Amino acid sequence: MAKLFQCVPNFSEGRRRGVVEEIVRRITEASDVVVADYSADPDHNRCVVTFLGSAEDVRRSAFAGARAAVELINLNHHMGVHPRIGAVDVVPVVPLLDASMEDACNLAFAIGTDIAEYLDVPVYLYEESARVPERRSLENVRKGGFEALRNVELVGDRAPDMGPTRLHPTAGAVAVGARGPLIAYNINLASKDVEIARSIAAKIRDLRKSGKGMHGVKAIGLYLASRGIAQVSFNITCPQEVGLWEVYSFVEKEARERGVEILESELIGTIREEHLLDALRKVLKFKELTPQRVLENWIPSELGAPTGE
Repeated sequence: MAKLFQCVPNFSEGRRRGVVEEIVRRITEASDVVVADYSADPDHNRCVVTFLGSAEDVRRSAFAGARAAVELINLNHHMGVHPRIGAVDVVPVVPLLDASMEDACNLAFAIGTDIAEYLDVPVYLYEESARVPERRSLENVRKGGFEALRNVELVGDRAPDMGPTRLHPTAGAVAVGARGPLIAYNINLASKDVEIARSIAAKIRDLRKSGKGMHGVKAIGLYLASRGIAQVSFNITCPQEVGLWEVYSFVEKEARERGVEILESELIGTIREEHLLDALRKVLKFKELTPQRVLENWIPSELGAPTGE
């Protein structure tokens, strides 16, 4: 069986539906990958695509998506609440079936090489692929964003791992790397007061940095103008330690102390069954709930049932 990988590129476009669909079309047609999900948000002005395949297929489709983004997105005209440094902002690779983290790092390096060599875009290697310890953190790679870096030479601490030493004039730079499972998750508040969302996010960051809780949870507070609400946006990077329920219940408590209720939650991209079951166990206080109790897991894949990650 071929080694299986997940790739979750994030593109800096969430308002022009035609551009989003063209990027997804090129990813789909470049190889035999399976596109499991894609979504776009106008306030973040960002699109996230999730696809799965062999190393060679993922490499071809990741490059096809990046090339489409370089051709179709001009960051000089891009505005959104989500931090970004590139038209294709980040390309994470996750090892799945029969694949190791080393395999994923090798694939990420190959993808980064293609982007740097053929698209003339600076590439930073992050997370498990990082060559510089500080670049394990995506926040450090994106620090300053496109606007702060577009007119400066990328040297010293800002020198890319591959590609030119100046940002691409319209497409910026890209972070490429291998990582483990991550849950991209948003909680929308029944309030337009963005300071409430920011204060909750800041408390989570303080807990994480102090080592007193919320390990691996990255949070920012945002205002969604199209919906007139505030949002706390998360990357849950260690879901085996701090999962959906811990994050949700913490935000619910903090919001209520500020006189605000939670309006809704949003999952961005895909999620592993084990992390959903973990949340369900805690919410409903199941004594035992295993994947074997999920009926679909007993249906043979040859009958057409989705198998997930």
